[in-house]
Amino acid sequence: MKKWQTWKIVMFVTLCVCLNVGGRFIAVWLNLPLWADSFGTALCAYIGGPVCGAIVGLTGNLAYSLVNHFSAAYSVTSIALGCIIGFATRRNWFDQFYGFMKAATLAMIVALLVSVPLNLFLADGYTSNIWGNGVIDFLLEKDWPPLICSILGQLAIEFTDKILTIAAVYFIILIQRWSENRKRNRIVQQGTAIATILVLWLSLGVPATARAEEKPTSEAIDYNDYVQSVYSSSNGLPCGEANDIAQTNDGVLWIGTYAGLYRFNGREFRWVDNYESVRNVNCLYVDEEGRMWIGTNDNGLSIVIREKVVNVLDQSSGLPSNSVRCIVRASDGYYYIGTTSSLQILAMNNGLKATSTLPEVNYADSISADLYGRVAAVSSDGRLFLIAGGEILCSLQLTDGLELFNCCAFAPDGTLMVGSSTNHIYRYDVSHDTFQLLDVMTCEDVASINNLNYLSDGTLFISTDSGISYVDMGGYHRINTNDFNNSIDNMLYDYQGNLWFTSSRLGLLRLAKSAFKDVYGTIGMERRVVNAIVKWQGNYYIGTDKGLDVVDKACRRQVSNMLTEILDGKRIRCMYVDDKSHLWVCTYGSGLMEFSPDGESWMYNADNGSFGNRARVVAGLSDGTILAAGDTGISYIQDHEIKRTIRNEDGLINSMILTLTEQIDGTILAGTDGDGIAVLKNGEVTDILTREDGLSSGVILRTIKDPKSDGVFIVTSNSLCYLEPDGSIRVLDNFPYFNNYDIWVKDEDTLFVMSSAGIYVVERDELVAGGDMVWELLDARKGLGTSLTANSWNYYDGNGQLFLPCDTGVYVIDVDKYNSDVRSYRMQLASVRLDGLLQPFDRTGAITVGQGVKRVELGPEILNYTIQEPNVGYFLEGYDTQWTIIPQSSLSNIVYTNLPAGDYSFHLAIVDSAGERVLEERKFELIKVGEFYEEPGFTIYMLTLLSLFLIWTTWFVVQRQLNAQQIKLNMANETVMAIANAVDAKDVRTHQHSMRVAEYSVLIAQEMNCFKWWQRSKMLSSLRKAAQMHDIGKIGIPDCVLNKVGRLTDEEYAEMKSHVIRGAEILKDFTLVEHVVDGTRYHHERYDGRGYPDGLKGDEIPLFARIIGVADAFDAMTSNRVYRSHMDTDYVMNEMARGRGSQFDPEALDAFFRLVEKGVIDPDKLYAQKSAEIQNADQKAQEELARRVEEDRRIQADKMKNAKKHSPVTGKESET
Repeated sequence: MKKWQTWKIVMFVTLCVCLNVGGRFIAVWLNLPLWADSFGTALCAYIGGPVCGAIVGLTGNLAYSLVNHFSAAYSVTSIALGCIIGFATRRNWFDQFYGFMKAATLAMIVALLVSVPLNLFLADGYTSNIWGNGVIDFLLEKDWPPLICSILGQLAIEFTDKILTIAAVYFIILIQRWSENRKRNRIVQQGTAIATILVLWLSLGVPATARAEEKPTSEAIDYNDYVQSVYSSSNGLPCGEANDIAQTNDGVLWIGTYAGLYRFNGREFRWVDNYESVRNVNCLYVDEEGRMWIGTNDNGLSIVIREKVVNVLDQSSGLPSNSVRCIVRASDGYYYIGTTSSLQILAMNNGLKATSTLPEVNYADSISADLYGRVAAVSSDGRLFLIAGGEILCSLQLTDGLELFNCCAFAPDGTLMVGSSTNHIYRYDVSHDTFQLLDVMTCEDVASINNLNYLSDGTLFISTDSGISYVDMGGYHRINTNDFNNSIDNMLYDYQGNLWFTSSRLGLLRLAKSAFKDVYGTIGMERRVVNAIVKWQGNYYIGTDKGLDVVDKACRRQVSNMLTEILDGKRIRCMYVDDKSHLWVCTYGSGLMEFSPDGESWMYNADNGSFGNRARVVAGLSDGTILAAGDTGISYIQDHEIKRTIRNEDGLINSMILTLTEQIDGTILAGTDGDGIAVLKNGEVTDILTREDGLSSGVILRTIKDPKSDGVFIVTSNSLCYLEPDGSIRVLDNFPYFNNYDIWVKDEDTLFVMSSAGIYVVERDELVAGGDMVWELLDARKGLGTSLTANSWNYYDGNGQLFLPCDTGVYVIDVDKYNSDVRSYRMQLASVRLDGLLQPFDRTGAITVGQGVKRVELGPEILNYTIQEPNVGYFLEGYDTQWTIIPQSSLSNIVYTNLPAGDYSFHLAIVDSAGERVLEERKFELIKVGEFYEEPGFTIYMLTLLSLFLIWTTWFVVQRQLNAQQIKLNMANETVMAIANAVDAKDVRTHQHSMRVAEYSVLIAQEMNCFKWWQRSKMLSSLRKAAQMHDIGKIGIPDCVLNKVGRLTDEEYAEMKSHVIRGAEILKDFTLVEHVVDGTRYHHERYDGRGYPDGLKGDEIPLFARIIGVADAFDAMTSNRVYRSHMDTDYVMNEMARGRGSQFDPEALDAFFRLVEKGVIDPDKLYAQKSAEIQNADQKAQEELARRVEEDRRIQADKMKNAKKHSPVTGKESET
């Protein structure tokens, strides 16, 4: 790079920076499990050095920081990478595979040391890579320590990134070297290995690809029986007033007030303060498509779809006035907007557009549309208009000046009903586009009719300044709304059949159908604690703690008479009507009182011999006798006389008698307040039943005859018991409640158990049999808006109406229809929060929970406006194992954490009171997008990453050991070469003999193909080294023998032959080269067994020795010696051939000859080289050589003559 021109350097550095930034963008775009932002750094560091690489790395990070500001903080990693690769290049690490591994591992470790602390400081330990974060989340879910998770998450990315980056550079180096020398097998093999690694790692770079309104019944309904609830500032509606009410298609109620808009779901009023254009509301209208139109007092008109404002019209956009008073849609699709200025007509056609304005209709207060395109409107000055097609057809105004038109509504038959400012409703026929008066209806006790509203069954509701009335097939009816009787302006019939009325002064009134009727509330009577109820002389007599209340048989009005005056202020505990229609009243203080229908009365107290002045219970016996009990005993009364009184001294227990029951045999069971049950026969106490007899308590509140047997149900203070016909008593411990008051027998199969929790409806057989039982609880959730009075006396009228004494008056339940009023319930998800953040969602589609979301919070909403509170069940199919069933009042947001990936169905249902049967259900689809680590591709990634990391670590350790071995091997090679050179140096004429023998030996072995392919490289290397050291024993041969000019004596020849033994001794502990001793000791053995030192023959001679023997003999005969020059080519080849199977291994010799034939070994070339050596020898050596050459020629000629005799060659002459 030093030789490059400046512009080339600038271009190269710029290219490297672009490689870094471009790689990072690609990695982010493809979601790769690596940074890919360091290749330019590595390449520049390799070519230009560490400083240049560090500059490129820094520049790349700073450039990418324009996109990700945190990138600049990680510049240290890029700088360190450039320095590492630069220094690695200078130290020649990339000359070997281990050096590449060392550089990559070092870069990875440095990146971890720098990045993990930065991650902990900047990103809570997370990386900025989805794969690394996936590893962290996966391990965190397994409760691994966060620090370890952060380290391993970063390692997953750095491992991939740094190894691929440096491997790419190393691969380029290998390609460069391979192109320079294709014959270097080792480099090619290493390149193939790296290519394999690249393919495996690139495979990690592939991102995972796991990527209906209920209709009123036709039966005549008495709306006075509906339970009334007022919502004002004291109980839910904060502003305390309401101008209008509407219901959107999802069932939500919206209340418009001067304080703004409120959303009501049956449980809470929520002020909608996020509509900037809605700060007060005059009117509300919901069209057929579900759009809600909000007319405000000063901000014009707002249109809401799915609880979002989608359009706003005001004066600036063409609305006549910002104060909107009424809205309606005609059957032709046009919208009529009444404002304080004029009436505007709008069309919804590719947007909201004004088609015309009717200034004559000024300040329209009421508006209505029929099914034929006609619209009626009433202005504030009392004028009535009939409009069609955007034009006024006619108008009408009352002439007397004392009465004005106030409101209007089209009847189901098409006639127009118009309410006046007094108490009249005018009915007009408008079918001929004119007003034709049909009749006028006068509403009693009404002042100023504000609104007329028809139900689908034809019932007309009339909202006035003095209350509410309605007209049905039965005529005109007034609803007693008690104090809610002023400025009632609008009315709504919701999807569950509840009636809602708004008052601009009093708030909101709900009339709700209920299985229970609140008599005191309907009539408006003073609330009292009621103890007993009977029906007498056509009216209902109600005994209370403060005297006697009487209501008529329709329970519509309170009645006052002589008895109410007599009993005023007295505490009445029990009442009874005998078969003579006499009324018996138990009082505290005045004893027992008897009243006849004609006004006569009788008193029974301590003054005339009765039980005392505190009468607690009275009952009639089968023979007409009246049995009454008080604080001191029991009295038998006949014909207005006390016949007998059983007092404490007569054997009666001391406690107050609470209940009396006559059995079929005339036996009387008298339940006491603490001492059990007194058994009376013939006016005598015959037995006392206590806890020892099986009672659960001594306090007996009630004894009730079993309708199916002669047994008796016993209500104690803590449970229910049963008195068997045989006299035994057992506790009915299968009953679910303990604080019970009474049992009312509906029929022989059904029992109503009165309790402090409400009324339990149970099957008689299941209760008596014990074990599991099914029950239904009628309580506040079913409409019982109060508590039953303890130890009180209810009344059944024989027509299905059961009157219940309560602590706030009297409630009536229809025991035949209490459970027949099945309501529809609209259910929805009001909100979805993901990790605490409110999410918009399509209520008709699936809810998608994205990756990384740990907490899913669902806000279920039951739009229930009835007084009943149903059981609600929810169940997340695919996660929950069973339904969760709770009262609606307990329903709150439902939280699911760490949901696994998958498709779920959230079931929201209304469940019966027993929690066993789903009555109504809605299902919401929920899709949890898998966490990145949950996708199948990530599992493959983790397994592959772990496998490659283990392979890399193992390979690195092995390569480190191999590198250490290679160092030792290199030292061994250097040692071998030093030894071989030392041996050759003892005779200048045999210079490089060992090197040539080694080369010939390797060539022969390769030609023989004598080694298995997996051993070939190693064995050839060992053969080369063994051949280089085959004459090492000559070190121990004296120079006078080794370099002697002339023939060796027998002793000298023996000394010369000893070099193989000496060499073997020298190398016996040399373990760096395999078979080195074989080549040294046995290379002079002959194939026919006549060699030395051990006389081995054939395959007994080690392979190395057989090969080296051929190579050694050839080089000896073709080399210059002290005692002679090299031999002729023909002679040498002849001698080699003659030695086949005798001196040489045939296979090795044949391989040698094939090499000669191929020209791999060229004797002529060798002789030319030897001739050059001779020319360079000194004069004395030349003379000796000339003599030896001549002598050798003569000897060779003689041997050629004797060739046919196959005589062996003289050992001395062929010896090396």
